[in-house]
Amino acid sequence: MQPADAIAWTTSHHGPAVAATGLTGGLLNHVFRVRLADGGTVVLKHAPPHVAANPQVPLDPGRAGVEARALAWVGQRGGPVPRLLANEGSTLLLEDLGDRPDLDRYLRAGGDPAVLERLARWLRGLHDGPRPDLHNRSIQETRLAVQYGPAATWLRQAGVPDADALGAALRDLGERLLSPGDCFVMGDLWPRSVLLDDHGSFSVIDWEMATVGRRCQDVGHLLAHLDLLAATGGPALSDRFAAAYGPMSADDQRDTTLHRAAEVLARTVGAFPVAGLEAGVSEALVRQAAAGARGAQR
Repeated sequence: MQPADAIAWTTSHHGPAVAATGLTGGLLNHVFRVRLADGGTVVLKHAPPHVAANPQVPLDPGRAGVEARALAWVGQRGGPVPRLLANEGSTLLLEDLGDRPDLDRYLRAGGDPAVLERLARWLRGLHDGPRPDLHNRSIQETRLAVQYGPAATWLRQAGVPDADALGAALRDLGERLLSPGDCFVMGDLWPRSVLLDDHGSFSVIDWEMATVGRRCQDVGHLLAHLDLLAATGGPALSDRFAAAYGPMSADDQRDTTLHRAAEVLARTVGAFPVAGLEAGVSEALVRQAAAGARGAQR
Protein backbone atom coordinates (compact mmCIF):
# COMPACT_ATOMS: atom_id res chain seq x y z
CA MET A 1 0.00 0.00 0.00
CA GLN A 2 1.21 3.51 -0.89
CA PRO A 3 0.37 6.83 0.83
CA ALA A 4 -2.19 7.69 -1.86
CA ASP A 5 -3.93 4.39 -1.21
CA ALA A 6 -4.01 5.11 2.52
CA ILE A 7 -5.58 8.52 1.88
CA ALA A 8 -8.23 7.05 -0.40
CA TRP A 9 -9.09 4.21 1.99
CA THR A 10 -9.41 6.55 4.96
CA THR A 11 -11.59 8.95 2.98
CA SER A 12 -13.97 6.21 1.92
CA HIS A 13 -14.20 4.51 5.33
CA HIS A 14 -13.90 7.34 7.85
CA GLY A 15 -13.90 10.83 6.36
CA PRO A 16 -11.91 13.21 4.17
CA ALA A 17 -8.14 12.67 4.43
CA VAL A 18 -5.43 14.89 2.96
CA ALA A 19 -2.03 13.28 3.67
CA ALA A 20 -0.40 10.02 4.77
CA THR A 21 3.07 9.34 6.15
CA GLY A 22 4.60 5.90 6.54
CA LEU A 23 5.53 4.88 10.08
CA THR A 24 8.44 2.62 10.96
CA GLY A 25 9.02 0.31 13.87
CA GLY A 26 6.80 -2.69 13.23
CA LEU A 27 7.73 -5.68 11.09
CA LEU A 28 4.48 -7.26 9.94
CA ASN A 29 2.39 -4.53 8.27
CA HIS A 30 2.37 -1.33 6.26
CA VAL A 31 1.45 1.45 8.70
CA PHE A 32 0.59 5.08 7.97
CA ARG A 33 -0.33 8.14 10.01
CA VAL A 34 -3.14 9.77 8.05
CA ARG A 35 -4.02 13.44 8.47
CA LEU A 36 -7.70 14.23 8.19
CA ALA A 37 -9.20 17.31 6.58
CA ASP A 38 -10.35 18.52 10.02
CA GLY A 39 -6.75 18.45 11.30
CA GLY A 40 -6.98 15.23 13.28
CA THR A 41 -4.92 12.12 12.64
CA VAL A 42 -5.58 8.38 12.58
CA VAL A 43 -3.41 5.31 12.01
CA LEU A 44 -4.02 2.98 9.08
CA LYS A 45 -2.61 -0.57 9.06
CA HIS A 46 -2.56 -2.75 5.98
CA ALA A 47 -1.64 -6.44 6.17
CA PRO A 48 0.08 -7.70 3.00
CA PRO A 49 0.17 -11.47 2.38
CA HIS A 50 3.70 -11.60 3.80
CA VAL A 51 5.82 -10.03 6.52
CA ALA A 52 6.15 -6.40 5.45
CA ALA A 53 9.78 -6.24 6.59
CA ASN A 54 10.62 -9.57 4.95
CA PRO A 55 8.44 -10.24 1.87
CA GLN A 56 9.93 -13.71 1.45
CA VAL A 57 8.07 -14.84 4.59
CA PRO A 58 4.38 -15.47 3.75
CA LEU A 59 1.82 -14.40 6.33
CA ASP A 60 -1.96 -14.66 6.28
CA PRO A 61 -3.50 -11.21 5.58
CA GLY A 62 -6.45 -12.39 7.65
CA ARG A 63 -4.39 -11.25 10.64
CA ALA A 64 -6.06 -7.85 10.20
CA GLY A 65 -9.42 -9.39 11.03
CA VAL A 66 -7.86 -11.14 14.02
CA GLU A 67 -6.57 -7.81 15.30
CA ALA A 68 -9.95 -6.16 14.82
CA ARG A 69 -11.66 -8.89 16.87
CA ALA A 70 -8.98 -8.80 19.56
CA LEU A 71 -9.15 -5.01 19.91
CA ALA A 72 -12.92 -5.16 20.20
CA TRP A 73 -12.73 -7.89 22.85
CA VAL A 74 -10.09 -6.17 24.97
CA GLY A 75 -11.46 -2.66 24.45
CA GLN A 76 -14.95 -3.66 25.57
CA ARG A 77 -13.39 -4.81 28.83
CA GLY A 78 -11.55 -1.56 29.44
CA GLY A 79 -8.19 -2.80 28.26
CA PRO A 80 -5.34 -0.41 27.36
CA VAL A 81 -5.72 -0.59 23.56
CA PRO A 82 -6.34 1.96 20.77
CA ARG A 83 -9.92 2.34 19.54
CA LEU A 84 -10.78 0.53 16.33
CA LEU A 85 -12.38 3.05 13.94
CA ALA A 86 -12.90 0.97 10.81
CA ASN A 87 -11.99 -2.42 9.37
CA GLU A 88 -12.45 -4.04 5.99
CA GLY A 89 -10.52 -6.95 4.59
CA SER A 90 -6.82 -6.61 5.33
CA THR A 91 -6.94 -2.96 6.40
CA LEU A 92 -7.73 -1.33 9.75
CA LEU A 93 -8.12 2.26 10.89
CA LEU A 94 -7.15 2.99 14.48
CA GLU A 95 -7.03 5.77 17.01
CA ASP A 96 -3.71 7.61 16.79
CA LEU A 97 -1.92 7.43 20.14
CA GLY A 98 0.73 9.91 18.97
CA ASP A 99 4.51 9.73 19.11
CA ARG A 100 4.86 7.98 22.44
CA PRO A 101 8.04 6.15 23.41
CA ASP A 102 7.89 2.40 23.32
CA LEU A 103 8.85 0.33 26.36
CA ASP A 104 12.47 -0.15 25.30
CA ARG A 105 13.05 3.55 24.71
CA TYR A 106 11.21 4.48 27.91
CA LEU A 107 13.27 2.16 30.11
CA ARG A 108 16.58 3.09 28.48
CA ALA A 109 15.81 6.75 29.15
CA GLY A 110 15.37 6.08 32.87
CA GLY A 111 11.59 5.69 32.91
CA ASP A 112 9.98 4.23 36.02
CA PRO A 113 10.50 0.44 35.86
CA ALA A 114 7.35 -0.01 37.95
CA VAL A 115 5.54 0.11 34.61
CA LEU A 116 6.66 -3.50 34.17
CA GLU A 117 4.81 -4.50 37.33
CA ARG A 118 1.64 -2.81 36.11
CA LEU A 119 2.04 -4.45 32.72
CA ALA A 120 2.57 -7.85 34.34
CA ARG A 121 -0.52 -7.53 36.52
CA TRP A 122 -2.65 -6.48 33.55
CA LEU A 123 -1.26 -9.40 31.52
CA ARG A 124 -2.04 -11.84 34.32
CA GLY A 125 -5.62 -10.58 34.38
CA LEU A 126 -5.89 -11.02 30.61
CA HIS A 127 -4.61 -14.58 30.84
CA ASP A 128 -6.75 -15.57 33.82
CA GLY A 129 -9.90 -13.89 32.49
CA PRO A 130 -12.53 -14.95 29.94
CA ARG A 131 -11.54 -16.09 26.46
CA PRO A 132 -13.03 -15.09 23.11
CA ASP A 133 -13.71 -17.66 20.41
CA LEU A 134 -10.52 -16.79 18.55
CA HIS A 135 -8.04 -19.48 17.57
CA ASN A 136 -5.42 -18.00 15.24
CA ARG A 137 -3.94 -21.24 13.87
CA SER A 138 -2.44 -19.60 10.77
CA ILE A 139 -0.12 -17.39 12.81
CA GLN A 140 0.96 -20.37 14.88
CA GLU A 141 1.79 -22.27 11.69
CA THR A 142 3.92 -19.32 10.58
CA ARG A 143 5.66 -19.19 13.94
CA LEU A 144 6.43 -22.89 13.75
CA ALA A 145 7.92 -22.37 10.29
CA VAL A 146 10.02 -19.28 11.04
CA GLN A 147 10.76 -19.45 14.78
CA TYR A 148 10.56 -22.91 16.35
CA GLY A 149 11.27 -25.16 13.38
CA PRO A 150 14.61 -23.58 12.33
CA ALA A 151 15.97 -23.42 15.89
CA ALA A 152 18.15 -26.53 15.55
CA THR A 153 19.83 -25.07 12.46
CA TRP A 154 20.44 -21.74 14.21
CA LEU A 155 21.91 -23.51 17.23
CA ARG A 156 24.17 -25.69 15.07
CA GLN A 157 25.42 -22.64 13.20
CA ALA A 158 26.17 -21.01 16.56
CA GLY A 159 28.24 -24.04 17.59
CA VAL A 160 25.95 -25.30 20.36
CA PRO A 161 26.90 -28.97 20.88
CA ASP A 162 23.41 -30.29 21.73
CA ALA A 163 21.74 -28.22 19.03
CA ASP A 164 19.64 -31.07 17.66
CA ALA A 165 18.17 -32.03 21.03
CA LEU A 166 17.42 -28.43 21.99
CA GLY A 167 16.03 -27.70 18.54
CA ALA A 168 13.72 -30.71 18.81
CA ALA A 169 12.36 -29.38 22.10
CA LEU A 170 11.66 -25.98 20.53
CA ARG A 171 10.00 -27.56 17.49
CA ASP A 172 7.86 -29.67 19.81
CA LEU A 173 6.72 -26.48 21.57
CA GLY A 174 5.75 -24.94 18.25
CA GLU A 175 3.80 -28.04 17.27
CA ARG A 176 1.93 -28.08 20.57
CA LEU A 177 1.05 -24.41 20.16
CA LEU A 178 -0.85 -25.20 16.96
CA SER A 179 -3.74 -26.35 19.15
CA PRO A 180 -5.93 -23.99 21.18
CA GLY A 181 -4.73 -23.38 24.71
CA ASP A 182 -6.27 -22.36 28.00
CA CYS A 183 -6.02 -18.56 27.88
CA PHE A 184 -6.26 -15.52 25.62
CA VAL A 185 -2.82 -14.19 24.65
CA MET A 186 -1.76 -10.99 22.94
CA GLY A 187 0.78 -13.00 20.97
CA ASP A 188 3.44 -10.37 20.21
CA LEU A 189 4.30 -8.73 23.51
CA TRP A 190 7.63 -7.05 22.81
CA PRO A 191 8.73 -3.49 23.68
CA ARG A 192 7.51 -1.94 20.42
CA SER A 193 4.00 -3.13 21.22
CA VAL A 194 3.91 -1.21 24.51
CA LEU A 195 3.63 2.59 24.30
CA LEU A 196 3.96 4.95 27.27
CA ASP A 197 2.36 8.35 27.77
CA ASP A 198 3.78 11.25 29.79
CA HIS A 199 2.33 9.81 33.00
CA GLY A 200 3.79 6.34 32.53
CA SER A 201 0.48 4.76 31.57
CA PHE A 202 0.83 2.09 28.90
CA SER A 203 -1.14 1.11 25.81
CA VAL A 204 -0.70 -2.20 24.00
CA ILE A 205 -0.83 -2.17 20.20
CA ASP A 206 -0.46 -4.70 17.36
CA TRP A 207 -2.84 -7.55 18.20
CA GLU A 208 -2.70 -9.47 14.91
CA MET A 209 -1.03 -12.47 16.58
CA ALA A 210 -3.64 -12.77 19.33
CA THR A 211 -5.14 -16.20 19.93
CA VAL A 212 -6.57 -18.51 22.52
CA GLY A 213 -3.27 -20.15 23.29
CA ARG A 214 -0.76 -20.47 26.10
CA ARG A 215 0.67 -17.80 28.34
CA CYS A 216 4.24 -18.81 27.53
CA GLN A 217 4.06 -16.87 24.26
CA ASP A 218 3.38 -13.59 26.06
CA VAL A 219 5.45 -14.01 29.20
CA GLY A 220 8.41 -15.68 27.49
CA HIS A 221 8.31 -13.16 24.65
CA LEU A 222 8.66 -10.12 26.87
CA LEU A 223 11.24 -11.83 29.07
CA ALA A 224 13.35 -12.49 25.95
CA HIS A 225 13.26 -8.82 25.05
CA LEU A 226 14.11 -7.81 28.61
CA ASP A 227 17.14 -10.12 28.22
CA LEU A 228 18.07 -8.20 25.07
CA LEU A 229 17.56 -4.90 26.87
CA ALA A 230 19.87 -5.88 29.72
CA ALA A 231 22.51 -7.32 27.37
CA THR A 232 22.69 -4.09 25.37
CA GLY A 233 23.17 -1.59 28.17
CA GLY A 234 19.65 -1.27 29.57
CA PRO A 235 18.45 -2.13 33.07
CA ALA A 236 18.07 -5.75 34.17
CA LEU A 237 14.35 -6.12 34.86
CA SER A 238 13.29 -9.61 33.83
CA ASP A 239 13.05 -10.89 37.41
CA ARG A 240 10.93 -7.90 38.39
CA PHE A 241 8.47 -8.55 35.58
CA ALA A 242 8.31 -12.30 36.29
CA ALA A 243 7.73 -11.73 40.01
CA ALA A 244 4.90 -9.28 39.33
CA TYR A 245 3.26 -11.71 36.91
CA GLY A 246 3.21 -14.37 39.58
CA PRO A 247 3.52 -18.14 39.76
CA MET A 248 2.75 -20.48 36.90
CA SER A 249 2.28 -24.22 36.65
CA ALA A 250 5.39 -26.30 36.04
CA ASP A 251 4.29 -26.92 32.45
CA ASP A 252 3.72 -23.22 31.79
CA GLN A 253 7.05 -22.33 33.37
CA ARG A 254 8.85 -24.88 31.19
CA ASP A 255 7.17 -23.65 28.02
CA THR A 256 7.83 -20.02 28.96
CA THR A 257 11.54 -20.82 29.25
CA LEU A 258 11.48 -22.59 25.89
CA HIS A 259 9.70 -19.75 24.11
CA ARG A 260 12.02 -17.23 25.75
CA ALA A 261 14.95 -19.15 24.24
CA ALA A 262 13.30 -19.36 20.81
CA GLU A 263 12.68 -15.61 20.73
CA VAL A 264 16.24 -14.78 21.79
CA LEU A 265 17.54 -17.04 19.01
CA ALA A 266 15.26 -15.39 16.44
CA ARG A 267 16.56 -11.96 17.46
CA THR A 268 20.25 -12.90 17.49
CA VAL A 269 21.13 -15.63 14.98
CA GLY A 270 17.69 -16.27 13.53
CA ALA A 271 15.09 -14.76 11.25
CA PHE A 272 14.80 -11.28 12.82
CA PRO A 273 18.21 -10.27 14.20
CA VAL A 274 18.53 -7.02 16.09
CA ALA A 275 20.37 -4.50 13.93
CA GLY A 276 23.83 -3.58 15.18
CA LEU A 277 23.99 -6.27 17.87
CA GLU A 278 27.65 -6.86 18.73
CA ALA A 279 28.95 -10.35 18.01
CA GLY A 280 30.06 -10.95 21.59
CA VAL A 281 26.68 -9.90 22.96
CA SER A 282 24.88 -12.11 20.47
CA GLU A 283 27.06 -15.10 21.39
CA ALA A 284 26.40 -14.58 25.10
CA LEU A 285 22.66 -14.37 24.51
CA VAL A 286 22.70 -17.57 22.45
CA ARG A 287 24.58 -19.38 25.23
CA GLN A 288 22.06 -18.07 27.76
CA ALA A 289 19.12 -19.16 25.59
CA ALA A 290 20.62 -22.62 25.06
CA ALA A 291 21.22 -23.03 28.79
CA GLY A 292 17.63 -22.07 29.52
CA ALA A 293 16.22 -24.51 26.98
CA ARG A 294 18.56 -27.21 28.28
CA GLY A 295 17.44 -26.66 31.86
CA ALA A 296 13.78 -26.79 30.85
CA GLN A 297 14.27 -30.34 29.65
CA ARG A 298 15.46 -31.68 33.01
